Amino acid sequence: MGGPAGPPTGLSAAGTAARVEQERGVGRQAAVRRMTPLLPILLLTLVGCSALIGRDVDGGNGGGGNGVSGAGPGAGDKPIVGGGGGGAVPPVGDGALREEPDPTVVDAQPVPADHFAIGPDGRTVVVYWWGGTPNCFGLRRVDITIADGMPMVTPFEGVRAAAQGKACTAEAVLKSAVVTLEEPVLADAANQDPDPGEPALLGQALAVTPMGGVLDPRPHAITGWAVSSNGRTLQTYYVGGTEDCYALASAAMDWPEGGPLTVDVREGRRPDVDGACDDMGLAKMVELSLDAPLITDGTD
Repeated sequence: MGGPAGPPTGLSAAGTAARVEQERGVGRQAAVRRMTPLLPILLLTLVGCSALIGRDVDGGNGGGGNGVSGAGPGAGDKPIVGGGGGGAVPPVGDGALREEPDPTVVDAQPVPADHFAIGPDGRTVVVYWWGGTPNCFGLRRVDITIADGMPMVTPFEGVRAAAQGKACTAEAVLKSAVVTLEEPVLADAANQDPDPGEPALLGQALAVTPMGGVLDPRPHAITGWAVSSNGRTLQTYYVGGTEDCYALASAAMDWPEGGPLTVDVREGRRPDVDGACDDMGLAKMVELSLDAPLITDGTD
């Protein structure tokens, strides 16, 4: 896919969890409001909420930036892969109801996507949406269309065969389904041959920003990405060192024309630390902002 034109819009990791939860709350309330007058109708059309995303990042947390250009790690670099302590949780455990396409569902209508999660392979996509109560409403299919190299993902939800003609409660339920893209939209600079499959979005991940002066920065393998419905906010998850000893040195992206967006996360030792450090792994997340969408909700 083609890369976005212009410079990145920046990085803003502070308060990520609160903003996401707030936006999800707005989406849930909007879904309920829309469903209430539609109970006699066969299908609910629900409103999702937007989240967050970015491109090239190098920045400072005092002392200036220490970013990289987005090129992959050097030949001598060995990527740091996941360790214990982070509590990796796959998206299927995030509270969403996992749906499989059901060809018996009738009167299916497009439903706005709430957000996406993408595996380390850059192709395995978990799409989330706010749907109707599961004993009445189900997933018929998920459509993927490509526009100018960008995937647009649209769930279609309708009435289950056994629920036709029955009254249903106005309940907004967060649902998810897995689709696989023909070509990856993301790549990890530290892992050139990732296994296919769903992402591991690390529970209670610490939101981090680059710090200046970090010593011996090394590439860290990415466990997964979360993407907002508008495709412009990218949350990158990885397992790093303990907060009192290690810090993010840089988080950079390279988006070549016709290729996937490559993310390069590097972490090293804090410049103000002396002595031994505990190497226990810690779940971390860095948020980036794109000036062009990576993947989007197809109902816009």
